[in-house]
Amino acid sequence: MTRTPMQVVRVHCPVSGNVLARLQAGEAAALADDPVLAAVVDVIRGSEVLGAVGPYRGVFELGFGLESFVPGTDAVPATGRAGAAEVVATVVVKSYAAAGADIGAELAAIVAVHPWEVPVAEVGVVEMVGR
Repeated sequence: MTRTPMQVVRVHCPVSGNVLARLQAGEAAALADDPVLAAVVDVIRGSEVLGAVGPYRGVFELGFGLESFVPGTDAVPATGRAGAAEVVATVVVKSYAAAGADIGAELAAIVAVHPWEVPVAEVGVVEMVGR
């Protein structure tokens, strides 16, 4: 068994309820029907570092759910209004890169297409377990 340190990147993407339902039903074509989600996936698929796991490229996973927030009075939310709780459908796109790999260009491209005032894009460290 091997253990390989990797960077993990998780990007929370807002999607319509329709796209969320289609993805949950296994309809992979729905990936292309949301511009933000499609753009994030394109960044991963077009990268030699982000989404690179062993001999595989373009590796990503999707998690489905809802996110809630309350915009402050100085916020400029893409959805909702100041002081009111908002709930939005989201897809979390999770991918990996080698530890120490420069993923700055990929993160900048993701943030550039993201509609939120404060994009939720997390970078962390994990260990991948292999044979």
